[in-house]
Amino acid sequence: MVKALAKLFQAPEKNIMAEIGKTAALMTDVIDLSIGDPDLATPAPIVNAAATAMLAGKTHYTASAGDPEYLQAILDFHHQNFGSHYQMENVQATVGASHATDLAFGALLDPDDEVIIFEPYFSPYKVQVEQYHAKPVFVTCQAADNFQPQKAAIAAAITAKTKAILVNSPNNPTGAVYDQETLQAIADLAKQHDLYLIADEVYWPYVYNDHEFVPLENLAPERTLVTGSLSKVFAMTGFRIGYLLGPKEVVSAAGLLNEGVTYTAPSMAQSAGGFGLQNVTELVEPLKNEFSQRLAYLGEELNQLSWAKTIPVAGSLYLFLDISGSGMDDVEFSDYLLEQAGILVIPGQAFGTSGKGFVRIAATQEMAVLKQAVAGFKSLSFASQKITE
Repeated sequence: MVKALAKLFQAPEKNIMAEIGKTAALMTDVIDLSIGDPDLATPAPIVNAAATAMLAGKTHYTASAGDPEYLQAILDFHHQNFGSHYQMENVQATVGASHATDLAFGALLDPDDEVIIFEPYFSPYKVQVEQYHAKPVFVTCQAADNFQPQKAAIAAAITAKTKAILVNSPNNPTGAVYDQETLQAIADLAKQHDLYLIADEVYWPYVYNDHEFVPLENLAPERTLVTGSLSKVFAMTGFRIGYLLGPKEVVSAAGLLNEGVTYTAPSMAQSAGGFGLQNVTELVEPLKNEFSQRLAYLGEELNQLSWAKTIPVAGSLYLFLDISGSGMDDVEFSDYLLEQAGILVIPGQAFGTSGKGFVRIAATQEMAVLKQAVAGFKSLSFASQKITE
């Protein structure tokens, strides 16, 4: 008889997002508004850059930290767009942002350390913290506050064991964009308690309706780790390319950890990503405009439902819809929506207990499909509705 699995996986919690991902892959004739994979094609110039790199022989390992050209493109991008002054010693190429976040946790966390995470939250964060035998501490954000974290609640969660605060803005799943005041309060708390900040900013271009993306790195550069990804920025999820930016000693430790994980990010993806960052304005604007129109449409139409409501669209690719007025919980509602209208969404509970009563809708289908989806939502009827004010 073989010995048991790691304790973390002996009785794992139900992973709603993973289960829905499997469902989406197996089903046909379904309007899939679940997984955040943009339907838009990767811009042709980026694809051509990858093909050109491969034809030129860039099909081998790069340096473990990354191809210098790709790393320089990251540094130039952050300097030109956010005014930061990182050097080569501050950057590591990664296989997407989740890899970068995992490396950041691995470099920072000892057993029993605590990481503050704002809930609702991107579900992989929890396991990433726990795999290093550390503890995620959740601070609930309320719809009444437009899902902005509140300073008093964050301060109350800080203990002697707190090592870092994870900040995801624009936010997945809520679509919130944290304002300057909120982020300054978080930075002030980090300085006061000598904490690290981990800034997941993968949706940075997708900010709408006069909201503004505020780079956390500018408020506390000496303690901020940026986990970047090009997956959503350029609709290149399959390229699996991102980066980690931050203080030299943390990035160096993350690089040592990565030696035994992936060693290096894919060389051709680095070439493609570097090209994208060098031409970011031209390539991103059409994508941003498309998602802005889609989310505005979904928000306007779904807010007409007597049993649903949402906060005004601020950013990301998602709408977080309050369906509590339907009389169902979010899991029941999601099942009912799939059964009655053939629409796949993610129940809010996938993002923590405070997501109960919500569903996340990804605007990752063309407008014609979204119109079909809206018609499906409007066709629903409920035996018992609790209309919310």
